[in-house]
Amino acid sequence: MDDVVVYRDRLDALERTWRVWAELGTDLTEDQWTAATRCPGWDVAAVYAHHSTFPRDMDGPLPPSMSSSLEEPLEEPVTAVEALRRFNAPGGLAYAAAGAVADRAVSGATEAGRGELVERFAVRGPGAVRRLRAAEATRVVPWGGTGVVVELVEAVRLVLLEATVHLLDVQRALGRPPLVPPQALSDTARLLAEVAPPVDFIEAATGRSTRSPLPVLR
Repeated sequence: MDDVVVYRDRLDALERTWRVWAELGTDLTEDQWTAATRCPGWDVAAVYAHHSTFPRDMDGPLPPSMSSSLEEPLEEPVTAVEALRRFNAPGGLAYAAAGAVADRAVSGATEAGRGELVERFAVRGPGAVRRLRAAEATRVVPWGGTGVVVELVEAVRLVLLEATVHLLDVQRALGRPPLVPPQALSDTARLLAEVAPPVDFIEAATGRSTRSPLPVLR
């Protein structure tokens, strides 16, 4: 499928998913905000604080493109699959930075306050999507502090996975049904399947092996 179409569809899914975050957060009681989640040490507010950094930070000027029509990117962009494999490899950032990420989520929930956490999804989220729609799908940008660069179409795929996985964390913590936009679920499921070693995944999924390649994310 054409990158432009894929990019548009992923942005549509991300916009809908962030809307669910906003609507869900609007009516939460304090007891619900402080409900424990399956992310160790994180309550609902901490999960909101963690993922809401994406709409907050993306509702601003995009990083300078690392490629142009006149010169090659300084580094070859990687796919979302490769970025996740590197991030979650033994000794990778998923392990090395886990403590710092958890601390930032907990402190961020306290510093932001409930209203700001919801505002990031309700206001900053649509703003971020508008900015991304105006950019080219193949624009090459750095992916956080991972040391790799990705095209925007792949960056949005990574953000959509984060939005989906953590929305499920919140909904499960609140005892709510897993209501996530179908496009977000299907794109996330495909991405996770692609990260898994293909032979191991196929044989486990078809009952030909009891050796599971899952989980693929920390």
